[in-house]
Amino acid sequence: VGAARAGNLTFMVGGVEQEFDAAKELLTCMGSNVVYCGEVGTGQAAKICNNMLLAISMVGTAETMNLGIRLGLDPKLLAKILNMSSGRCWSSDTYNPVPGVMEGVPSANNYQGGFGTTLMAKDLGLAQISATNTKTPVPLGSLAHQVYRIMCAKGYAQKDFSSVFQFLREEENL
Repeated sequence: VGAARAGNLTFMVGGVEQEFDAAKELLTCMGSNVVYCGEVGTGQAAKICNNMLLAISMVGTAETMNLGIRLGLDPKLLAKILNMSSGRCWSSDTYNPVPGVMEGVPSANNYQGGFGTTLMAKDLGLAQISATNTKTPVPLGSLAHQVYRIMCAKGYAQKDFSSVFQFLREEENL
């Protein structure tokens, strides 16, 4: 939602290249990155691959931050260390899932706004179908899909997908 408002979306487009060229000017009004991916369906393929990696990295970031906090590290300090080290990723340096670490992200607003858990679960489901159809092993994608499906069933469906941090914190208390 924030990226859409700011005009920073990435559009991954498949189809006839001449039609893409005609639509590109309109798309650049809404997104800073407009990429032609090839024939029909390739834009969707790029999107589900991107979102599968995003989900995997968000779960990993949430697990890492949770472990560090339980080991006594200040979450802002841990995020700073991760973001200057080899563990740096978009989920930690731009969209950190821990409340209080960053301003202007869903974790700073009770996980409201952003990209919904339901949408992430849907995209991961599409990735799973595609992986099955192409006989592509995606074990981490499968695990991320299960995590997000469980989150939807446990009341996180309307929250941002970064609420996986909150979900993991609550699960540890069972």
